[in-house]
Amino acid sequence: MNGRKLSPVTTKGQGQTGANQMNSLNRQCKISINRVGVHAFLLALLTYLTILSPPRAFGVSPAPDGGYPNANTAEGTGALNNLNTNNGGGNTAIGDFALQALTAGSNNTAVGAEALFGNTGEFNTAVGANALQNNTSADFNTAVGDFALLSNTSGGGNTAIGASALQNNTTGSANTATGVSALANNTANGNTATGYQALTANTGGNSNTADGTSALARNTTGSDNTATGIAALFANTAGNNNTANGVDALFNNTSGGANTATGLNALLANTGGNNNTGDGVDSLESNTTGNNNTASGAFALNRNTTGSGNTAQGNTALNKNTIGSNNTALGSLAGQNLTTGSNNIDIGANVVGAASEANTIRIGKQGTQKATFVAGISGVAVTGSTVVVNASGKLGVATSSARFKEAIKPMDKVSEAVLALKPVTFRYKEEIDPER
Repeated sequence: MNGRKLSPVTTKGQGQTGANQMNSLNRQCKISINRVGVHAFLLALLTYLTILSPPRAFGVSPAPDGGYPNANTAEGTGALNNLNTNNGGGNTAIGDFALQALTAGSNNTAVGAEALFGNTGEFNTAVGANALQNNTSADFNTAVGDFALLSNTSGGGNTAIGASALQNNTTGSANTATGVSALANNTANGNTATGYQALTANTGGNSNTADGTSALARNTTGSDNTATGIAALFANTAGNNNTANGVDALFNNTSGGANTATGLNALLANTGGNNNTGDGVDSLESNTTGNNNTASGAFALNRNTTGSGNTAQGNTALNKNTIGSNNTALGSLAGQNLTTGSNNIDIGANVVGAASEANTIRIGKQGTQKATFVAGISGVAVTGSTVVVNASGKLGVATSSARFKEAIKPMDKVSEAVLALKPVTFRYKEEIDPER
């Protein structure tokens, strides 16, 4: 049997290919081993950096539903971007860059683009674009409306509701503004403004209360004023301790103080008058610088300008008085005709007086009152002249001087009875006249 020796059939080229394949496999293994080492190194480095870096709430890459550690919520680009959640909690920021600068504050709520943008304080609430935008360290502020409390920096305890309300307030505290531009320029404390542009120009005045559109609108440094009604105390700038209740009450007052006006147009024209009280529609309407006047009733002391110390009680009482002072009128239309006279007293309805009379007392209207009763007349005899009343009701002293008489003639036989009289002298008993 012819046998043959079998041997593998190979070629030179085939041998080289096998060698190349083995070399390639070795290189891939080495690369894989190197990659595993790099990945392990990067993972260790990332873990180390994570441990060193405090947790932050980034609105740019929000967690599910915007929730972050320590009860913080952020929705919007840059919202709560710098908060250290180890130090600040209970914050809510919704809107681009809302609470963007907050680092460690707690319990702030910002809803709107750039609301509470620069805040580092606590317990602030801002709803509206740019609301409380520049607040830094102040606490317990509430702003609702675009630009509300926009410039506030360190003023605390303020409440602003309405676009631009308390917009320029910086350090003022405990202010309340409700209405567009209410207290817009304020920097003072303890003011309350309710209504469009109420106290809008106030800068340094404290403890003012304005309720109504444009009430105390121009007040700048006046303090302790109260204005209720549209444009009440509108022009007041530096006057203090004024109270105005009614549309346009004390409208033009600028520096007058301690005035009280109740009613439409009451003390409307007053500028520098002090200590006046006008109670009633158009009462003391024309008063400018008169002081210490009291008017109660519609149109009472309506035309008074500079007269002082007048008291008018009743509808249209002392209505035409302009510069007269120290007049007293009690009753409807009492003293209505007085204009420039002073020191008059008119008591009774329709006791109108005379235009320029002075130092006169009028009680009751002639032809209306038919009887007079006066209680408390002394039962003790007194010395003095006899008082008589003429046909117009004027009181006078009786006299027998020939200077005041005419048509003098004898009394004929009537004089005999007079001549029969026996004149005597006497004096009252001591118990009747102790001062005899």
